[in-house]
Amino acid sequence: MAHNVAPNDSTSAMEGSTANHELMVFAEDSNEPAADYQYWTVLIVDDDPEIHKVTVLALRDFNFQNHKLKFISAHSARDAKPILDSNPDIALVLLDVVMETDDAGLTLVHYIRDTLQNHLIRIVLRTGQAGQAPEQRVVQDYDINDYRSKTELTVQRLTTTVLSAMRAYTAIADLAKLNDTLEAKVQARTAELAISNQQLQHSLAELEAGERAGKQVQFKMLPPARFCCGEYEFSHALFPSAYMSGDFVDYFNADEHRVVFYMADVSGHGVASAFVTVYLKRFVSSYYERYQRGNADTLLDPAAMLSTLNSELLRENMAKYIALFYAVLDTHSHQLIYANAGAYPWPLIQQQQQSSYLELKSTPAGMFDFSQYQNHQLTLAEQSSVVLCSDGLLDLLPQPTTELKLQCLLDNSMAHPDIAGLLQALNIDPAQPLPDDLTILKLNRGVTDPPANPLSE
Repeated sequence: MAHNVAPNDSTSAMEGSTANHELMVFAEDSNEPAADYQYWTVLIVDDDPEIHKVTVLALRDFNFQNHKLKFISAHSARDAKPILDSNPDIALVLLDVVMETDDAGLTLVHYIRDTLQNHLIRIVLRTGQAGQAPEQRVVQDYDINDYRSKTELTVQRLTTTVLSAMRAYTAIADLAKLNDTLEAKVQARTAELAISNQQLQHSLAELEAGERAGKQVQFKMLPPARFCCGEYEFSHALFPSAYMSGDFVDYFNADEHRVVFYMADVSGHGVASAFVTVYLKRFVSSYYERYQRGNADTLLDPAAMLSTLNSELLRENMAKYIALFYAVLDTHSHQLIYANAGAYPWPLIQQQQQSSYLELKSTPAGMFDFSQYQNHQLTLAEQSSVVLCSDGLLDLLPQPTTELKLQCLLDNSMAHPDIAGLLQALNIDPAQPLPDDLTILKLNRGVTDPPANPLSE
């Protein structure tokens, strides 16, 4: 982490070390005029004193975001532990593998990640004995950022490695700040959801470990890939165009015979849009909790939910809007009550051997203060289904016009009862890079032979 310190003389700092082998030096030119500089703190852990000197020398001119480097040295994993305990601002550890023991460096990685629970600090392993810790096993089994042989670390390659680590560190730190800002706003609106908040706070904290961890967290909030209630089956597939998704899908039992389900597409891409899906999840959860306590039935009123969400987003001034289809299914009466907030393509209904779109023109939530939403109702016949798709699916179809794309989707949905078959019929491979998030939600009534392994990410 960057902080202000007064400049010291690099040479004199390298000549002396404290009793616990800690060495602090600064990567700067001692001839520069006296001033206060900001620094990134780097911990070097290596039992070879020459490695410390060579590293400092190689990186003395390093500069990232107008910050230089401050080095702290430890000559064993044992000495590094108290340094890590007392210096939470360390941004990067350049760590030897073999020191007082053959696995001293790997043991220290576990100490940082598991004992200290520090998922922000970047770790680069350096080894002079590659056979002691094979690269493939280390990269798979340990939460590290790079693994290098000392013999391959030229000045240029070391500089590139450190630059990459610092970029990752700042990106994760920025993500943590964004997380904190949104967390404060959400907690102010859902203070009564203590139990739910604790679970989601833990999930949000994991985002600090980076985009990869962020994706895992977001997917944990998704419902099961296959969910059955009575004679109805819900399934979904969500494929983000980046690490994290601006699309979201959910379905759950409101009570023993009513199921709430919705699919959302937040404007934009990436982390900022993904955080709005967290906000949406908490928004719906708060009304679920109220319904369970008998305080309000708003959860079962799609139009009211969309109107309230629209007001909340405008009041928070998030500069994001959500295209959202929200519905409540009564599995006893087979009545479906639904409302639309700009979701497109429109929902596709299939029953009695016919397939058509439920054309529901409306505006996304969070866009206009004058938006109004209406409830609609239909009865689902036997062997019927409802298909919801995000507009990312249309981007992947080859037809030249939107009308032809919609017709292609309509024609293929009838012949394929599961999501995997639909994607295959449309010649869409979600494993390939996607221009936009791709999400599909499907509701089937009276499925006689449901797929054993529904498609999911």
